[in-house]
Amino acid sequence: MRRKEFEVSEPEQCEEFLNELHDGVLTFIGADGWPKAVPLNYVYHNQAIYFHGSKHGEKMAGLAADPRVEFVAYQAHAFIPSYFSDPYLACPATVYFRSVRIRGIVAQVEEADEKALALAALLKNMQPEGGHAPIDASNERYVGSLRGVAVLRLDPSEMTGKFKFGQNLSDKRREEVVQGLCQRGLPDDADTIKRIRDSALKRPKKNNSANA
Repeated sequence: MRRKEFEVSEPEQCEEFLNELHDGVLTFIGADGWPKAVPLNYVYHNQAIYFHGSKHGEKMAGLAADPRVEFVAYQAHAFIPSYFSDPYLACPATVYFRSVRIRGIVAQVEEADEKALALAALLKNMQPEGGHAPIDASNERYVGSLRGVAVLRLDPSEMTGKFKFGQNLSDKRREEVVQGLCQRGLPDDADTIKRIRDSALKRPKKNNSANA
């Protein structure tokens, strides 16, 4: 069952998350009829997901046969041990995370200028320090590379987000988790604490005796 308190209602939050990351998993039906899941680098640009690869292979064959896909970007922020809030039961153990799922249709980009813009955005995402000539469809040194690479665009028809940071906990249990993270002090724990605090401020007020 999908917990509604973890759902992200603001599209801007999903888009901000997609802009932070540069890798995700594309799922589609392969040419052999089996589901496929392919990890890939991507960029969220002009409200679409762009990725690139070889013009031949399993991914291209599957997408040519059926361009319907789901794409997932996911980031685990912190594992929350059960003993942070319960000294006996293992049930409270969980992971705090953010994820965005996109459903839509993939199209192969054929126009050179759009391919160049997509690849430039992808490289800026992964290599923000630059160190290369701008990717330009009119630059003769890029013409062959642009012609030889496949660039694909996923146009979203549905986008959903799930950000889990203890929104289902009572104030007491949430504070126990925060104190556990403070004492543990792993590299991502301070950021997780901030996200827990921010999520608590945004959630609707309810009876603090609820621990569901």
